[in-house]
Amino acid sequence: MRLSLMPRKSIFFTLFSQHAENSLEAAQALEALLGDFTRVADKVKEIHAIEHHGDKLTHEIIHTLNETFVTPFDREDIIGLASRLDDVCDLAHDVSETVLLYHVTAIRPAAVAQAKVLVRAADELRIAMTKLDKLEGLEQHWINIHTRENEGDAIFREALGGLFTGNLDAVEIIKWKDIHEKLELAIDRCEDVANIVEMLVVKHS
Repeated sequence: MRLSLMPRKSIFFTLFSQHAENSLEAAQALEALLGDFTRVADKVKEIHAIEHHGDKLTHEIIHTLNETFVTPFDREDIIGLASRLDDVCDLAHDVSETVLLYHVTAIRPAAVAQAKVLVRAADELRIAMTKLDKLEGLEQHWINIHTRENEGDAIFREALGGLFTGNLDAVEIIKWKDIHEKLELAIDRCEDVANIVEMLVVKHS
């Protein structure tokens, strides 16, 4: 393997930005699916294509990392950013596939609300990744993402409570508990990225 001795900062930051854009696209596609529950199979395929592109970006980041001697951040931080950004996209795809596999016929409003929070959190990630190279102007973005995560937590708790106070049968409760948990986890992964960014600012300031 031939290692590059020159810093390849621009490559990593470009790939991080592309990854965040892709994760936002997955979140938006999921919101579109849950908000307009038509052409479900087609929309799931579209989200799968977005998820597949995210996998390719992750592999490209790892490949670039393996061929680069001097990196802008510690290698574990680069891997952490790449994997957590990929998780956002993966979980959006997981939700869409779960809805299809469980033969869901109607979407609960709380799931739509969770998807909207996910989109807002992913959009903050997108903006933050464009500023990552300078490590400046990032604090407000991780604060906003923490706020979105708190909003997501509140919606999640209310959604779970609603499952057990309505007239749903046991099978429907199991289905929707799984879907709500996956949506909550996707929002949590956005917060994980924000935590890594905050740590990078502290380490390099």
